[in-house]
Amino acid sequence: MEHEGGQWNVATKENEVYLERVSEDSERLFDDSLAPEEARELARLLTKHADGINESAKSAKADDADEADDSGEDGDSDDSDTSDDSDKSDKPDKSDD
Repeated sequence: MEHEGGQWNVATKENEVYLERVSEDSERLFDDSLAPEEARELARLLTKHADGINESAKSAKADDADEADDSGEDGDSDDSDTSDDSDKSDKPDKSDD
């Protein structure tokens, strides 16, 4: 069930939180009233699930970046090790003279 566009409406009345989902065509898709503690719990659950999606997306991007870095770093680290070794071997020779 996909809901493109539309809007969520939230209001308070008589110590309850009213929640409504309206489509772009002004069709009421969902409505309910919640006690304040129920509204807080719903907010916590929505936040938890939204954060979980964000973490999954970040993790997937990090995994993709790690795979790209791993393939590029192997070649670079070999070259830098070789040049570092040659620099180190040159320095002691010069200091002994």
